[in-house]
Amino acid sequence: MKAKWLLAVLLLAAVGFGSSPVRANASSVAPHGDEEMDAARQAMVTFAYATAVADGEAAAAVLHDDLTTSWGATKEGVVAQVASSRPWTKRIVLRHAFFKKVGKRIRVTPVVHYDGTWRLSLTFELEKEEKKWLIVRIEMGAETPLELQESDGQLPEHHLLFPVEVHLRDAATGEPVFARVSVTDSEGDYWPPEGHVKRIHTGWNPDVGVDAMVDGKSFAYVSSDFTLPLPVGSYDIEVVRGMEYEPFTAHFEVTDSKVVTLNIELERWSNVAQDGWFSGDTHVHFIDPTNGMLEMKGEDLNVLNILVTKWAELITNAEHFTGAPSLLSEPGHIVYVNEESRHGFLGHTILMNLRKLVYPLSWGPQAGGGVIGGHDFPTMAIQADKTHEQGGFVTWAHFPFPGGELAVDMALGKVDSIDLMTMGDAFNGIFGQLGPADTWYRFLNLGFRVPATAGTDKMQNTQVLGSVRTYVKMDGPLSYQGWIDGIRAGRTFTTTGPMIKFSVDGAGIGDTITASPDQMVTVAVEVSSRIPMERIEIVLGGEIVATKENPSGARDLSFTVEVPIDGSTWIAARTSSSEHLPFNQNIPIFAHTSPIYIDVAGRPIGSPEAAAYFAEQCEDAIEWAKTKAKVLDESQREEMIALYEKARQIYLDMVLKT
Repeated sequence: MKAKWLLAVLLLAAVGFGSSPVRANASSVAPHGDEEMDAARQAMVTFAYATAVADGEAAAAVLHDDLTTSWGATKEGVVAQVASSRPWTKRIVLRHAFFKKVGKRIRVTPVVHYDGTWRLSLTFELEKEEKKWLIVRIEMGAETPLELQESDGQLPEHHLLFPVEVHLRDAATGEPVFARVSVTDSEGDYWPPEGHVKRIHTGWNPDVGVDAMVDGKSFAYVSSDFTLPLPVGSYDIEVVRGMEYEPFTAHFEVTDSKVVTLNIELERWSNVAQDGWFSGDTHVHFIDPTNGMLEMKGEDLNVLNILVTKWAELITNAEHFTGAPSLLSEPGHIVYVNEESRHGFLGHTILMNLRKLVYPLSWGPQAGGGVIGGHDFPTMAIQADKTHEQGGFVTWAHFPFPGGELAVDMALGKVDSIDLMTMGDAFNGIFGQLGPADTWYRFLNLGFRVPATAGTDKMQNTQVLGSVRTYVKMDGPLSYQGWIDGIRAGRTFTTTGPMIKFSVDGAGIGDTITASPDQMVTVAVEVSSRIPMERIEIVLGGEIVATKENPSGARDLSFTVEVPIDGSTWIAARTSSSEHLPFNQNIPIFAHTSPIYIDVAGRPIGSPEAAAYFAEQCEDAIEWAKTKAKVLDESQREEMIALYEKARQIYLDMVLKT
């Protein structure tokens, strides 16, 4: 790294990544410059850079061996603290600081240290040693710069507050309910409930849970009874509870002469749980079970799968794994800590209903969880076998990408379901691949009876838990095993809002009916949605065979149609709108059922085009295993190649049979 380029990077980091230059008071400026002051500035810039990128070695180079701090840390302790942080989560800002000579030292204050939502104002002292200026003292408690004090004027701590009690109830039953709430004043400024922060962290990983940022608007997840500490003023409150409740808004005033109490009733427009349909999110990261329980109750979600995952050298949620539903689970709300098994080329799978974790969690040198110099064995198939041996369930995450081994594992019966709508979009492919729905249809056309599931892949507070969810039909009360068994039986629909009912000749989603050649079957669909759907489509063998439009914008839409059957096939229903939900993924409003299967004797299902397509994907996997896969032993490579060739032959046989 060239010295001039490094100095530019260091300076940019030190002043807050693009803020104004480092300040110096008059006593520190000389007509032709001050080499000692410049050297002190460079030392501070180096420390700022080291803090930002977690470079303990760079920090050590500008810290005095006799460093002292007001909190008792030595040089070794400060270096360890710098090195152990995640890069770019902390920063030192010098633009508010004055550099001043005090005796033999140079005093730098205030230096603002940002650590996520935490901020400290510090004072640094530097001392010269062998022509180098080194940091010899760091103190907390420097006065916060005036401009930062003024910008914080709307924090609750700066006001005389009055407690507003809020009570949330179901309008029909009177039962207490949890929800997601946003309270704003007449200027549009957000005011959090007790126990919540005003400034919500929206980055990847840190502080995920309890709060949410939706389309720039701040929300807090709250229990049925909570308190809003507010100054005198006018306010608006918005209350949201999942997909099946109407959002609630109201205006209220806070005065210094009367305590305000808000009694809010939330109205259901749908209650599919009464018919045995229970909702779940298959794919959530970082949130802990306690916060997960609060959020899932606030979003009216029945099942939450939090996934243990490895991201290079970071492992998350492993400490929460118990091999059973969390003890925090309640009737109607179940938290289960499971696993996402990840390889950057082979694929990502969600392993549910686990009794023990399946290792490795992530592997390989590729993006997606591996480490530099890592190896590519085991196969995803081995991970699936370990899961099935303990009664677990395998879902292909954010189907179909990454999918280097997807076609292989589908052919060999390793995949139990596919996440059709991770982040909500079932049709847009990436990197030139087919979209999720089109890929799924091809597998179904080859006779693979794989149901659809869905999850959010929540990793930030800008993603709303359960905004993409799976509804599963169960017989009897909610249980986690019953929910998994319902998916296994194919009794699912995935949705970002609409509720959908679907039958063929009276058979329900996941069922199989027997038909005669050229028989007509009766298809019935009902869709209800808070945001009106534009159309319902019936999909037979991957082709749209009937459509019902909704030009009047009705919230409830249904139709019945006769559909001819030529041979063994599958049939499903989907509904869509051109509108999108205001989450950070720009989620389309959409729902899709798993299929109802139709068997026609003597006319088996098959698609030579689909078989040839997946045979080619198996060939790509074979070529990768031969030429690119990194293995510790050549027997591992041979095992991979043999597995992939076995799957390719299955597809080639399908081409010949059809």
